[in-house]
Amino acid sequence: MLLRILLFAGGITKNMIKANRLVMLEQILSKIPTIVSEQLDLSQKDLIAKYMNVFHVGPYFYVIFNTRDSLLEYVSHDVSEVLGYKADEFNLSKILDSIHPDDLSLFYRYQQKAVEFFASLPQEHFFKYKFSYDYRLLGSDNAYKRVLQQVVPLYYFPEGGARTLTIFTDVTHLNIQGASKLSFIGMDGAPSYYNVHTEDIFKSAAKAFTKRELEIIGYIVQDKNSQEIAEQLCISIHTVQTHRKNIIRKSGCSSMQELIVKVVREGWV
Repeated sequence: MLLRILLFAGGITKNMIKANRLVMLEQILSKIPTIVSEQLDLSQKDLIAKYMNVFHVGPYFYVIFNTRDSLLEYVSHDVSEVLGYKADEFNLSKILDSIHPDDLSLFYRYQQKAVEFFASLPQEHFFKYKFSYDYRLLGSDNAYKRVLQQVVPLYYFPEGGARTLTIFTDVTHLNIQGASKLSFIGMDGAPSYYNVHTEDIFKSAAKAFTKRELEIIGYIVQDKNSQEIAEQLCISIHTVQTHRKNIIRKSGCSSMQELIVKVVREGWV
């Protein structure tokens, strides 16, 4: 209410609010660890092959973000399909201005938690994690879409800051409800940490699923039926059906739709 009064009275302009949003994020990102100066020696094609070869349950686009300069160095043209914006008009200020007001504080807290998480890692694990959470973004049609944001560090600048690959996937059709969940997904054998609350100490998630079950979960979220999964994995359809029953039981879900939502939000695959 005070903010509205000040706005009306001319005490605070909308440009000042936008600038403050950016300053708040820059302050959080300034704490990114600086002890690593290694860069992943990968071309853009290699980056896509290494990090984009993951399940997607809807249209997606990606950006290369330079936290040191608060700059989106590259925005894929698929942003127009997902949010309706042109690639050259989609920048950090546009993201912050488009986040649903009820999700903005959570966005900042999760960014803060991500910085703390990476700062706590041993140097050899700096490139073995991505983190993800979902929130609502306003599209060019003035309608909010729920997006899953996945972030992978690519490079740490010696003077501070990092270059990251950020993937935005439209998950509006899943009708996800409730507060967003933050997960840190380990790669190359590193442990994962699911559903991390901002006040939690990081605890390694128990590996509830077998490697085969995780493979099948990946196909389930791609909307493959049991016969298609069986053919893909060269196993019988009865084996697939048994795995599906075990997956539902272990997940604590009551339906495949609920399972897909949980997979997306907690980063199981």
